Amino acid sequence: ISHSFDICGNELTAVLSKGLGIGYKEAEEMKNVQGISATGGESRRILLPLIDLIISETEKITKSYLQSENKEIEKVIMAGGSALMPGLREYFYEKTKKPVEIANPFSDVFYPPILENELKKIGPSYAIAVGMAIRGLE
Repeated sequence: ISHSFDICGNELTAVLSKGLGIGYKEAEEMKNVQGISATGGESRRILLPLIDLIISETEKITKSYLQSENKEIEKVIMAGGSALMPGLREYFYEKTKKPVEIANPFSDVFYPPILENELKKIGPSYAIAVGMAIRGLE
């Protein structure tokens, strides 16, 4: 099952910017470096309420799936640019008690090994685009 949320990385950055009274660019950097990790401090405090909304929606979807299909969700796969935000994966696991993976849309795509690290960094941001491109080729 796939689901998209109304809360996006830009909104997280905007809330962080407003909450700390700093510029958008500085807030984006803070989100990407500190995120909601244990050492995130102020960014963690400001971002957790929005992250908790996403987790709440995830739990509703999980319960709905269990009721309709009589199956448990086995894992959560995160995609999008903010999927790599420090602390997000661990926090999701802590709250959902489900394994959490970061989407790697390039896993079935041939590419030179030298691109491995870069594709891991940008992969979650391109999950939909790569998926549509692969589907278009089939």
